[in-house]
Order: sequence, then C-alpha cells, then structure tokens
Amino acid sequence: MPYPDALHALPEMRPPAVWLPYVKMGRSGTDLATCNAGGKFGPFDGQMMVAEFTDAKVSRVFMEKVDGEYQGAAFPFLSGFASGIVRLLFAPDGSLMVGMTSRGWSSLGTKSYGLQRVHWNGTTPFAIREMHALPDGFELVFTMPVDPGAAANPASYTMKNYTYFYSGAYGSDEIQNESNTITAATVSDDRLRVRLKVGGLRELYVHELRCEGVRSAIGAPLDHPDAYYTLNRIPK
Repeated sequence: MPYPDALHALPEMRPPAVWLPYVKMGRSGTDLATCNAGGKFGPFDGQMMVAEFTDAKVSRVFMEKVDGEYQGAAFPFLSGFASGIVRLLFAPDGSLMVGMTSRGWSSLGTKSYGLQRVHWNGTTPFAIREMHALPDGFELVFTMPVDPGAAANPASYTMKNYTYFYSGAYGSDEIQNESNTITAATVSDDRLRVRLKVGGLRELYVHELRCEGVRSAIGAPLDHPDAYYTLNRIPK
C-alpha cells in the first residue's frame, strides 16, 4: 500500500524525518555526521552530512521541528570521491574526514579504498541553505543574496510531490505523483529569503523543488537547484 496509508493503518509506525529519494540523492546511504565546525566548513553548521556508498558522494540534510516532530529537506552537496564512502567525521580544524572502501560492493569511485579530507576554501557556495515548511508553502534561505527579479518570478521554480509503496519488496518507484502550483514568490528585504506560496501540499509526501531560474545577485546559478522536503506535517 502507499506509505501514507500504511502510516494511518499502523499507528505504531513513525515516518522518516527525511526521505533521500532513490538515485536522485543516492542509492546506498551509510554514515551521518553533524556539522559543528563553528563556521570553518562554510555556512552549514548544525546540518547533517550523509555519506553515500554507491555514488561516492556526500549529501546535506536540514531539519526543523513541526508540531514537536523533526522533518526537513535533503540537498545534493559534494560528489566525485575516490571510493565508496563508509565513514564521516569532522576534525577539530573544521575539515571533513571521509573514509572510503569499494571492497565487497561496487561504487562510482574507482579506488579500492581511501581517506580524503575536505577543507572549505573560503568561498561561499550559492546554495539553498535551509527550506522551511509554511502553512501555505515553503520559505527558502539562501547562502548569498539573490537577484530579486529572478527570485520573485514564480516561473523560476517547479515542484511536484510523490510517495512510495510500503511493502516487502526491495525499493519502490515514486507513486501518486502530482504537480504543485507555485502562485507567488516573495523576496525578503535582505534578499536572503524567498517565500513561496504553493498549492496542492500533501502531508506525508516528498515535495521535490527545482529552482532552475534563480540567480545570485551577481547572476550565478545555484550550485544545486534541487531540494527534497519530506512534508510529514503542514504547519498550522
């Protein structure tokens, strides 16, 4: 049955705080590490880094509490590591230690094993730092000021939502796909936030956002224009 139906039928179940959509965000998540670098790893303190084995990359997760329960968004972050990632650890200097091996399983990384260290080079990436659920849509928080003309255009964004089957089978296709209408985009005075008014929100569904038209104040596109918010609860 569809996952939301299973949750209603089985009250002892709890939904995932954040789904990592298959292939889009990876195929075999492994370790987790919370960024506590005190600003030494860019603007992502308090967020979770998620290691990915098959695709040899690291994703980023932002979470918030709605009605006392965690939910939030997953974002692409770093890719191209030398081997399948199995361990993450932030060092005292704020760098990210990445432990890897491809022994026993295949990975896009070509090395059999390895250890890599990721330092922030001091340049702030243009990214969606946070994605907050609202009663009528979402608020995006960016790492750098946006171009107000592009960011205030609803056509700069597209959104759809979907869920998965709950069953004994291995994995599930995305099911019950529906498009969301974005009717307004309001940019804050500091140009770091955009409030999206969205129609067709559905609780317990993944809401996939694309921001292809958004540009920074200097005209740069987003490093990663996609985000995946697990909307377990719509705020009241």
